[in-house]
Order: sequence, then structure tokens, then C-alpha cells
Amino acid sequence: MSDLPPTIEPRDPAFLMRPERLAALQPSRFSASRSLVSTMLRNGWSVTPQRLELDDRGNGTAVYRVQTHAGVLSFVAFSSEPRFVDRTPRIIGRSWDMVGALLEGEADPGRVEQTRAELPKLYAGRAAPGTLVWCRSNRSLRAFEHAVEALTAGRQPGLGRLREVGYLMRNTGLDANGTFGTRTYLSYGPDHPLGAPYHAQMLTAYLMREFSFDLCDHLARAATPTAARLDPALRRYLGLGNGSALGLVLFVANHPRMVHRWLQVREEALAQARRLTPPAGDPAYGRLTDLLDEAIVYREQDPMRYGVFPDGQRLAAELRTVRDLAAELRDHGTVRGARPVRPFEALRVAIEGTVTSETEEILNALLMELLPDTADEAFGRLIVDERLVGDPGMTVREFGAMLRGPYGWAHDARLAGEAGRTRVWYKSRAAEEPRSGPREQFPGGFDLSVDVPGDVRRLSRLMERYDVRTRVGRVLFDHPEERAAVERLQALRDQPYALPRMDMLDMDFVPVHIIRLANAAFYGLDRTKDFLGRTLRGLIFQGAPARDDLAGKETGPWWHPSEPDFPDLSDLQDSGMTRD
Repeated sequence: MSDLPPTIEPRDPAFLMRPERLAALQPSRFSASRSLVSTMLRNGWSVTPQRLELDDRGNGTAVYRVQTHAGVLSFVAFSSEPRFVDRTPRIIGRSWDMVGALLEGEADPGRVEQTRAELPKLYAGRAAPGTLVWCRSNRSLRAFEHAVEALTAGRQPGLGRLREVGYLMRNTGLDANGTFGTRTYLSYGPDHPLGAPYHAQMLTAYLMREFSFDLCDHLARAATPTAARLDPALRRYLGLGNGSALGLVLFVANHPRMVHRWLQVREEALAQARRLTPPAGDPAYGRLTDLLDEAIVYREQDPMRYGVFPDGQRLAAELRTVRDLAAELRDHGTVRGARPVRPFEALRVAIEGTVTSETEEILNALLMELLPDTADEAFGRLIVDERLVGDPGMTVREFGAMLRGPYGWAHDARLAGEAGRTRVWYKSRAAEEPRSGPREQFPGGFDLSVDVPGDVRRLSRLMERYDVRTRVGRVLFDHPEERAAVERLQALRDQPYALPRMDMLDMDFVPVHIIRLANAAFYGLDRTKDFLGRTLRGLIFQGAPARDDLAGKETGPWWHPSEPDFPDLSDLQDSGMTRD
């Protein structure tokens, strides 16, 4: 293994920041959903249903109390039986099976009633004081009713139907950070129990999942007192459904400091895991093979049909090859017969180019599990100041060097011709959601694109018209319309993981690559299935401990769950994830 580098550093942005590689990044301990559960278990949180006032069709109110290590939080859910007018996962919908809110402190009657009145208004509504998140969700039209019918009959629902869908309810909106008058994230402060990025949204998703189980049990018992209860193994196995679309591309483009920090911290932890040199017989080797075994089973049992991304069967086959190499390392201290200096890095190098990038990144995510404390401690570093402050005193010479240096990739990238760079990004007036399409279909509107290659080339040409000693502030005095682009590039010049190396204006650009980066790597969704290259569906908290499991304080990995050992597979439909 003499071909290994003398030092191991975080990966080169030229490699990592390509959209296809970013899309391959897997959920890890740095993902918000996983780090939240780790926080809950480590600090002994508890979730208690305080109120479940629902009729026999599921209409009513539920209140949950969350005792954290730093105070009380409350979740209020207003449930309705499904209505099929304006029922859609898009934000233009006005018919949801559940709307809810995460509140600081106890759920006092005044705030509960204010939330009940305001939340259904959505854009016209205003959150009650101390509200952290507003949320909305719909029942699965296939899995939920099937589960209720089975429980009513005194048995557990067939695993085939649940396996096919993966959830009983699907999230259709998590609104926070000032939206609708919710508390802004920067006001939380360092001592807030949800002070880590996106923990408030993820806790809300966790409680939506808990409510879906309780609602299912309630409706079955309302039908017959002898109804079965949803088995704890199913409560752990099922996740919360989630759908995401083009808005996440704009989210990644407009939060470059957050993107850089998240990837930087993640890459530093991976580099540290790659440097590990445990002695022969160290438990780390067996732990890695165990994690690979779990990942193989999870992928083998994945029923989804993917378009852009490789399917579970292919990943399982590739992971078996990785597992064989890891077992050789565990048993003999060698990788393909050679004794490496850095065993885990040698394992990574041995599979490079022989498997898909997804399999490479699954291994990387599992390697970080060998340093759980390092990952958990680093999560606090993800809080960043996202302001982009420019430097008007920079000279034209210095600015040009910057464009040719840190932004050389944008300057030299091979772009599509003028006819191919016609994609435009905008917000639909009718639907209040991001859209993308050919420019000729959107005449005269406001373009939301962040065109880094275009900015770099345009500014390079502009600076050539000035003496190299001229200050950038002088250029902006003449061209104030360029201020945002100039300040953005100046502020991010020393943050190499901030900007995906993409061309948002190219009609061949595949948005789902960037959507998956946010959903999988940042938020921690599994089984992220693409539709038409522009939307993504997946599962949040599949395998996560349910509220009754929190008291056990099991801190081991809960993701990559295997299917519960239930005999009823009669309703299995090999149709992939279809629309709910």
C-alpha cells in the first residue's frame, strides 16, 4: 500500500463539489435527524402524550410534552379526517390531515387556541408567541388505512404494504426560522435545547411520526375495543414520509456559508477516521463489518425503483465486496493480501473506481461511526454567521487574482452554448413555490438563479476595463448592480466547500443532485427516490427509537433497520414507491 498519500486531508473541493458526488453523500452522524436523536438519548429526553381528544374519524386535538435537558417543549397537533379538495403535498394546498406547531414551554390554552385559529390560514396567519415550527402532514392513502383495518381486526398490518410505503404519514411542510412569525433561529441562543441547526424542524418531524402511530391506534380502538396496538417493532421501523423539490436547490445556493461549514466539518471528521491505525484485534474492525452487514440487509430490503440513483440491489451487491475486504482486514490485517499502514484508508482506496460513488460514500459514512464522540462534539460548529460582507478596498488586480484562483473552476468550466444556458429559476405567483424552466416561458420575471460561472466571467470582463490599482469600491460606484455578485465572491473566497460547481442555467442541469445533498447528507433522509430529476421523496427517522424507547438510552446506530420478523407478507406489491 505504498501508493497511499503521505498525509490524509479533507478531500479536494474539485472532487467533492461536483453535483454528482454531492448527491452521493449519505446520511451520517452529522445529519440533523440523526444528531437530534443522539442528543435526545444522550440527555435523557422524554416525550409524553398529555392530551389525545379525537373522535372516531380522527378529528380533534393532540398535545405532547417534551422534557429536554434544558426545559420543556410542547407539540400541538390538530387532526382532521382526509378531505379530497385541495389535497396536495405542495404548499398551495389548503386541505391537510394534520396541522401542528412546536412551542416553547407548556402548551397553555391561550397559545393552543391562537395556533388553532392562525395555522390554517398559513400565509395569512401569524404564529403564537414562543412558536418554533409550524407543520403540516397527510396520511398515506394506502398504508394508513391498511394499518387501521388490520389493527381493528386484531392483527398487525401486513409488512408488505408498510414496506412498500415506509410511513403512515407524510410531511408536507416544516416552517420555522421567522416564517409566519415563528421564532428566528439566531434568537435561540447557545443554551437552547434545539440550538443545533435544523433540530427544531427535525424534532417536529419526529413528533409528527409519533402522532401518526397514536392516531392509527386510536382509530382502530374507536372501531372496536379489542383492536390490536401497533407493534413497537413497527413503530421503530416506519419513518415519516417526506417530499422535496426545487426549493432546496435555491436553499443550497443561498446558504453558502452553512453548506461550507457542514461539508468542512464532515470532511474533517472523515479525514480523522481515515487516519485511524488501530492495532490488530481492535474492536473497530469488527464494528465496521457489523455496520456493513446492517447496510447490506437494509439495501437488499429496499423496494424502491430509482431513476437517477442506483437501486438497493446494486448497492447491496457492491457492499458485499466491501464487506469481504473489511472482513479480511479484521481477520488478517490485510487488504487484498497487502498489510497497509493506514488500514481504513487502504480499504477506501481498494474500492475506488470499482463501485458506484454511493457505495463509496456509504463506507465513508460508516467510517465516521468509528469516532462517534468526535462527530457529536463537532456538531456545535455548524452554527455560522451567514452574512456575506464584501471588501471594497480590494484592488482590481487582487480581485482578478481571486477570480483566477479560488474561482478558477467557474472561469474555466466548459459551459453549454447560449442556447443551452436558458434555464430560469423563479417563484410561481399562483403556487407560491420555486419553479424552473426555459427562459422563453417566463418573460420579464425576476430570476432567482445564482449564476456563479456567469458572474465570474462577467466580472472578469468588467475588471479588464479598469486600471489594476483601482479599488473594487470604485468599480461598484460605477456599476452598483454588481454589488451582490462581488460581495458574494469576496466573502466566500476562503470557503472552498461553499459553492457546488454547477451551472444552474444549463437546461441539462439535474436539480435532484442538489436536492439530495440537502435531504440525505444534511437532513438525514433515507431511501431518497427521485422523480423526473427534479423532486425527491424519502423517509425521515426510519428505524429511530419511538418515544417509549427513549428511556432505554440505547446509543448505538438505529439507522439501516432490518424489517421486523412478521410472517404476513401476503400483500407485498413489488411496485416501488407510487403516489400516495
